[in-house]
Amino acid sequence: MATTFTAAELAEVTALAERARAADGVAPFSDDLFPAARSGATMAALTSPVGDGPGSGELAGAAYAARQGDRLAAELVVDPARRGLGLGGALLADLLGAVPGELWLWSHGDHPAAAALARRHGLVRARELLQLRRRIAPGELPEPVLPDGVRLRPFVVGQDESAWLDVNNAAFDWHPEQGGQTLDDIAAAEASPDFDPAGFLLAVDTDDRVLGFHWTKVHPHDPNPGRDGVDEPIGEVYVLGVAPSAHGRGLGGALTIAGLRHLADVAGVRTVTLYVEGDNTAAVRLYEREGFTRHAIDVAYRRD
Repeated sequence: MATTFTAAELAEVTALAERARAADGVAPFSDDLFPAARSGATMAALTSPVGDGPGSGELAGAAYAARQGDRLAAELVVDPARRGLGLGGALLADLLGAVPGELWLWSHGDHPAAAALARRHGLVRARELLQLRRRIAPGELPEPVLPDGVRLRPFVVGQDESAWLDVNNAAFDWHPEQGGQTLDDIAAAEASPDFDPAGFLLAVDTDDRVLGFHWTKVHPHDPNPGRDGVDEPIGEVYVLGVAPSAHGRGLGGALTIAGLRHLADVAGVRTVTLYVEGDNTAAVRLYEREGFTRHAIDVAYRRD
C-alpha cells in the first residue's frame, strides 16, 4: 500500500476529481485536505486500476488519508462512468484496512451512495458541515456599525501573525481544524496564491489590539456550482472570529458586513459562500440574518 501518490498518479487523480465535479456539481476533494495529497503528506494513497468499458484508459477511482487538524481524515472518489460496479466499496475496504484507528471519511454533497457505503462498512454519521451562500451586489450593503473605540484595518504581513493566532486559537479552541493554528500554518496560507491581506480585515481597539477578524478569499472558479450552476469567481467567508473577551459587542455582525462589502465592492464577486458547523446554531442564525441560505452539506462519517 502506497503512502503517497506518484507525480503521474497525482495528475490522474486531479483529472478524475474534475470529472466527478462536472458530473456531480460538487468537488469530491476539499481545499483544506487535498493539498496534503499534492505535497505528499498523506498516510495512505490508493488508486483503482483502469479497465475495459466506458472511460477506459483513465483512472477508475482514488482514495487517500491525511491529517486534518487534530484528526485523520480521508476522501474517496470513483469515476462517474464506473459507478455501481463495486469500486467504491473495494477502495473503502482497502483504505480502512490500511489506516488503523480513528478515521473520518468525508462525503461532499451528502451523496446517498456514500451514506449507503458508510452503513455497509460500519461508519457512523458524526459531523455535518453546512455550506451557505448569498448573492451580493456593489453598494447594497450598509456601513458596518462598530463599537466605540473599535476600527477596521487590513492584516499586515510580518506584523499581525502572532496577534491573529492568539485570537483565532481562543475563538476556535473547540474546532478540530481551525483551532491550534501555528505560525507555520499562517505562513503557508500567506504563500498561497489566493491570499490577499486587503481582504483579511482586523477589528482593533485604540491600542491596536486585535479583537476579531474576517478573513475573506476569492476563488477564480466555483468548486461546487451544482449541476446547473454557473462557474464564475466566488467569494468566501473563509474564517470569521471574535476574541472571547470581546463577545457581546456586536463585532460578529459588523465584521460579517465589512467582509461582504469588500467582496462586493472591491473584489467584484457576485456570490459568497461559507462553511459552518451544522450544530453551531448561533453562527447559523447570524449568517441567515445576513441573507445566507443553505446551498449544500458535507458529511463526515467516523470509524471509532
